[in-house]
Amino acid sequence: MNLYATLLQRGEEVVHRRLENRYGWVQVARGSVTLNDRPLTEGDGVACGGSQLLKLVGEENAEVLLFDLG
Repeated sequence: MNLYATLLQRGEEVVHRRLENRYGWVQVARGSVTLNDRPLTEGDGVACGGSQLLKLVGEENAEVLLFDLG
């Protein structure tokens, strides 16, 4: 498992490319973001399979954790 953390301001974005055959979990600790155009707010978590590209965009100041799981 790899754990990534990011702080995003409104309009900032970060892209993570997962390796094939891995899964992920995104947890919004604070604020709000969009994940591949899906809105998420504080406390939301989402499992990530399928898409290899994860694009997070800050909608308001946010703190986000990404668990890259084997």
